[in-house]
Amino acid sequence: MKNVRLEDIANRLSLTKVSISKALRDHPDISVETRKKVKKMAKKMGYRPNLQARSLTSKKTRTIGVIIPKIAHSFFSLVMEGIYKRAQEKGYKVILGISMENEDLERQHIESMMEMRVDGLLVSISEHTKNAEIFDQVKEMGIHLVFFDRGFMEAGYSYIKVADREGAKSGVREMIDLGYRDIAHLSGFSSVLIGRDRKRGYEEAMKEAGLKIPESSVVEGGFGEEDGYEGFKKLLEQRDLPEALFAVTYPVGLGALRYMIENGIDPKEIKILTFGGNEFIWSLVTPFICIDQPTVELGKRAIEQLLLEMESEEDEVEPKLIELPASTIKS
Repeated sequence: MKNVRLEDIANRLSLTKVSISKALRDHPDISVETRKKVKKMAKKMGYRPNLQARSLTSKKTRTIGVIIPKIAHSFFSLVMEGIYKRAQEKGYKVILGISMENEDLERQHIESMMEMRVDGLLVSISEHTKNAEIFDQVKEMGIHLVFFDRGFMEAGYSYIKVADREGAKSGVREMIDLGYRDIAHLSGFSSVLIGRDRKRGYEEAMKEAGLKIPESSVVEGGFGEEDGYEGFKKLLEQRDLPEALFAVTYPVGLGALRYMIENGIDPKEIKILTFGGNEFIWSLVTPFICIDQPTVELGKRAIEQLLLEMESEEDEVEPKLIELPASTIKS
């Protein structure tokens, strides 16, 4: 079967090769209508993207692309510390891309890094990423990729994460042991595995303790502080103030706390459990109980797995799911 080139598509549509390349990458220079036309023709002709320039040299770039949803989140800052440390030890440079929880920006970062010929990719997907198509393209180009913290289980890549379900279950069980029975939950999006698993852990702990979960006690949302603020507001529109609250992330817990302070609710009236924390938890009005994550270790393990797969002599490496244990820190 003939290998379809960009210039073949260009000739068919009477466009330049550069225009075809840009259209396939959703470059803003090209109109939406033209992009659709080019993609339709590319699919019809059986075009498959590849890094032909990559085959012209066997020299590696010794660079690794890393894409994270946010940098202000202390969790990702610490994970990056682990990645940078191990990359430096192994003689690799790191190129960082921040998706800002935007699926389109995430895809643009991935495409840019592929064009830069990175040797491998470490990706923590945005909270809105539901389409794994771009990761199929990464595989077609022969670039190794490992997900960390947030990712797709069925995409055919290794995935390094915290044991979210067991960690959440253990943390909520601690709350129950402390005497709390009415525990509400600000959960992450169910489309994102960590949100789904942490909610499952919460539900299992409550069920095993013989405690019912009213529908009004769970509010689904994102993973940031503003999500916690709006989520807690919605929670109180549905029900009275609960005895305790399990927040899917530390920023979500902070958002809920901010809502309380701004709306005259005494934070001492409700105990907050968060998945994750930072060194400032003890300075809060009422310190959270935190499910501690091995953040730096997570970064190290992610890049170690990526390097292991990059250096493997096998054509295809069996993807692995590696879960790191979490522990509960009482205030």
